[in-house]
Amino acid sequence: MAKASTAPAGDTHELSGVVIGWEHRAFAGNIDLTVQSTTKSHPSPGEVDKHHLLMTRNQALLLAHYLLRLTGHQPPAPRRRGLLARLFG
Repeated sequence: MAKASTAPAGDTHELSGVVIGWEHRAFAGNIDLTVQSTTKSHPSPGEVDKHHLLMTRNQALLLAHYLLRLTGHQPPAPRRRGLLARLFG
């Protein structure tokens, strides 16, 4: 559940809608996840809400594992290190 920035102090507001896009970027060792959502089936540009979520890398990893399990997928297998990396690294 997210807290809306326009709600009075102590009053929470649950946000719901359909995710239509997202982007992420590194921010001071953390991850800034920007989620675009709407409640309309054919939104105009003014009807798209943007939500910025700042999370630690560990929180992002836990979210990724949760979403992978929820969809029935497995995380990618770790790649084997090459011969030179094993010998000199």
